Amino acid sequence: MDENMTIDNSKLEKEIKRLSKSLRFRIFTLLNMPSSAFVGLKIVELTTESCITSLPGGWRTQNPFRSMYWAVQGMAAEMSTGAFPFAISKSIQNNLRMYVVGVESNFIKRAKGKILFECSNLSDAYNAVEETIKTKNSVNCDLISMGKDSSGEVVSKWIFKWNFLALERK
Repeated sequence: MDENMTIDNSKLEKEIKRLSKSLRFRIFTLLNMPSSAFVGLKIVELTTESCITSLPGGWRTQNPFRSMYWAVQGMAAEMSTGAFPFAISKSIQNNLRMYVVGVESNFIKRAKGKILFECSNLSDAYNAVEETIKTKNSVNCDLISMGKDSSGEVVSKWIFKWNFLALERK
């Protein structure tokens, strides 16, 4: 197989570091996802194994019932599952088409205050991208994000079904 048709792990590490820088991420969200910038979405930690995002509590994220609005939680949960595949997309020779084709969520407890969302099965995304590069077929991958409050209790669980397809660069 051609070396250019795989994930370049050194480029991947550089992309992870770029996304992890708070100023760079803030500019990225302002330009590409202004609603997430408005609510204060942040990447707390991004590695090849897991991604943790955070949302502050307060008026920008709350619903009329004084808990965190479900759609805002979904934004942070999606980012925790999508940041790593986005970094992968910048580290391969192919164009990577990636989009969410399904979402499932469960709300366990009222979300109040700062909430952290963690996706810890990112190796599944890595394997899915490798598979689409090799086969040229689209590949679905379920990535799970758990939202936890400041006491560590789970407030919501999200499953995002991502679809990846490696395309030749033109």
